[in-house]
Amino acid sequence: MSVEKDSPEIAKMLAGEPYLALIDPVMLKLKARARNLQYKLNNYPPSLYKDGITPEETFGGVDGKKYEVIAELFDVSLEKAKKLAIEPPFYCDHGVFIEFKGSFYCNYNTTILDCAKVTIGDRVAFGPNVSIYAATHSTEVEERLEDLERAYPVEIGDDVWIGGSVTIVCSAKGTRIGNGCTVAAGTTLWGTFPDNVVIAGNPPKIIKHLKPASEAAAER
Repeated sequence: MSVEKDSPEIAKMLAGEPYLALIDPVMLKLKARARNLQYKLNNYPPSLYKDGITPEETFGGVDGKKYEVIAELFDVSLEKAKKLAIEPPFYCDHGVFIEFKGSFYCNYNTTILDCAKVTIGDRVAFGPNVSIYAATHSTEVEERLEDLERAYPVEIGDDVWIGGSVTIVCSAKGTRIGNGCTVAAGTTLWGTFPDNVVIAGNPPKIIKHLKPASEAAAER
């Protein structure tokens, strides 16, 4: 499948430049498209309660076709969509600017404002009420009065666990969480963090360094 997502304002948005979100017909169409698909996703009849239910049946809806809605929302193949376990409700701005590297689980009430690219690594899990804000505004009032917005990318590495009610905020200098990290519940996070650390607090701080998974496994 192919979704139209090219326009001058979208190019500015993805480049971190000031852009006008409310005049661009392609962007407005993407937003409307995402809202309709989110409505379908969040109101999809759940799987039937039965013995021996599989994970795929659990997240695939009553007829297993919920994955088709997920595939359309993120503009990915059905095979890739089946690696995404999403507890409703789920919210995003466009859907097509979220890139999933592999398997992913998110608990209830995840919000991703994908005005810039949001990259989520393989084997990543979110607790409930996680928010990712790749959208922002200038601190200069004059720019806001012109209805200009800004957006910067957010990247989450592989094997990352994001606790409940974590808020990840974009930054002009970059926001990246390295591989193998854990982010404690309630943390508000921005900036760049290395691999294999535990991050907590507001402002966010590294409170623990972890051994890479390969080293930890070798010691068992």
